[in-house]
Amino acid sequence: MATGIPESAIEEIKARTDIADLISSYGVVVKRAGSSMKACCPFHNEKTPSFNINVSKGFYHCFGCNESGDAIKFVQKMEGLSFMEAAKKLAAQCGVRIEEREDPEAGLRKRLYALMAELAEFYRRCLVKTKEAAVARDYLAKREIDERTQEDFLIGYAPAGASVMATWAEKHGYTMSELEAAGVVVAPKGPGDRGYHRFGGRLMFAVKDRQGRVVAFSGRQLVERKNSGKYVNSPETVIFKKSKVLFGFDRAAAAIAKSPHHEVICCEGQIDTIRLHICGFTTAVASQGTAFTEEHAKMVKRVADAAVLMYDDDAAGHKATVKVARMLLAMEMPVRVVSLPDGDDPDSFLRKRGADALRPLIDGAESVVAFQCRAEMAKEANPKSIDAVSRVTRAVVETVAACPSAVLRASMADEAARILGLPVAAVNEEVEKARAAAKAAPRPASAPEEPEITEEPESPDGAESADSIPGEAARASEPPPALEREFMEFLMANEYDRGLDAMAGEFLPDGLFAHDFTRRFAAAWRDEAVSGEDRFAEFADALGEEERGWFDGILLAAGRSQSCGMDASDVMQDFVRALWCERLRRERGALPADGGPETDARRLKLSMDLKRLQHVRWSAAKDIIRDLSR
Repeated sequence: MATGIPESAIEEIKARTDIADLISSYGVVVKRAGSSMKACCPFHNEKTPSFNINVSKGFYHCFGCNESGDAIKFVQKMEGLSFMEAAKKLAAQCGVRIEEREDPEAGLRKRLYALMAELAEFYRRCLVKTKEAAVARDYLAKREIDERTQEDFLIGYAPAGASVMATWAEKHGYTMSELEAAGVVVAPKGPGDRGYHRFGGRLMFAVKDRQGRVVAFSGRQLVERKNSGKYVNSPETVIFKKSKVLFGFDRAAAAIAKSPHHEVICCEGQIDTIRLHICGFTTAVASQGTAFTEEHAKMVKRVADAAVLMYDDDAAGHKATVKVARMLLAMEMPVRVVSLPDGDDPDSFLRKRGADALRPLIDGAESVVAFQCRAEMAKEANPKSIDAVSRVTRAVVETVAACPSAVLRASMADEAARILGLPVAAVNEEVEKARAAAKAAPRPASAPEEPEITEEPESPDGAESADSIPGEAARASEPPPALEREFMEFLMANEYDRGLDAMAGEFLPDGLFAHDFTRRFAAAWRDEAVSGEDRFAEFADALGEEERGWFDGILLAAGRSQSCGMDASDVMQDFVRALWCERLRRERGALPADGGPETDARRLKLSMDLKRLQHVRWSAAKDIIRDLSR
């Protein structure tokens, strides 16, 4: 099977599982009705039972909402698990042994899961017992996070110094190499360098995967330091992928599935999520160390039918709200938005006003269309003018067009037309145009195509363009070239990779890139890879509106699957080769058509270098690039 579990094992799991008992174990009251059994459906609100269970066939069906499936599907839906995860859980419960394909990284994964669990407890003890952690205890007291909550969410404190971690590792039977593989320490760079503890001196939040295993940490700065971000998050490891982990989802998934409307609350940070949970809003989640991605939306869709967004009420928060809404709408999930008053975030609002004040705001949350119309109109000096209405309409239409559900799309278009005072037919026509344009637009590639072994035509009359001259930046108003954009997406999908950083340092000088944005992005990525700290938060904060749009597009594309069947180092080699080929083409195109014999000789040399670089193996390409770099 495609799942990796033999069909015989799947059938045995179903045969050994009493589906009525399984459904009852989730708190559903099951009653016999003739030859079958009935219950009130756990997937929608109803007073008269329409959820039928056929025990002999191991099957359920709801005549109210049309949900149906077997035991594995039920566990998937109730807990937000993948098929594999649900099958494994039931197999463990009913004693079925699953033979899976050998995983070469299985041993390392097992070690890292154990290491992270023990390390979270160590950080917890440090918070409670050490003098050094007094500043962390004071901070938590100020934020009104009591000891019970700290224990429940595994909040801790990371002591400063790599030597402390070396001692801990030795005592608990781990190596510094394993700590490095877990993203906890940064290895020494050379003789005399002992490396360092990535999270030293920070308040620690344990990040768990869907199964409740600690897979990463987020460390908050307690004492301001120059050249150090407010938060430092774990780099990606064999057990942690940012785009596949949501903070609090291990707790929220079951609560979402059991909630009356199956509605998830999406917010921005760990403390907001924690505050919402302890105040009774147990369906809250937050993205971890990256922007909300399509993978996150797919995770949420497994258990949620709708979403409430609760982001900061400022320009950045509005932009994030719309971007997240579009991804959730793409999953056919209706989206509502809560705008908190007085610049509050969920944590500050709940501490000041309490849960009873937040409930009516959630119940009365506006649709994302109403929110976006209001937010876009607020930007306009004269919101009733024709050009202002046109700009607002274009922005809202993009959001409506993101939804594949014709019914939901029609409802949103109708609401937008009513708010903006436009004919519904006109809004629908613009929506369909936007959908057609989106379908025609190519998706970003995960790796560059092999350079063609052909001669590129020279620019007519030796004409120069802003991105055709080596070392000269493309015009600031123009986005980076497609190849450079794909390269940045690849780098973002491989943050903190020291091996790729070494290749970048050797083969990708700053002057290689056509666009200044690419140069600055690559420099931030390399700084992050070397320091082990999150540099992109500072990088993003310094961007203007247009560049921030480019950066957000890179984040979104990097959140998608980057798998292309190649090792990351092989993909990097292809990018290096392709970028150098583009450099040679730009330099050749910048030569004047009538520059004389020296120019002709230079053009010939560039053409020969280009052809050699296109078709030789990487081992030879490296030597060519080294020669070109001199």
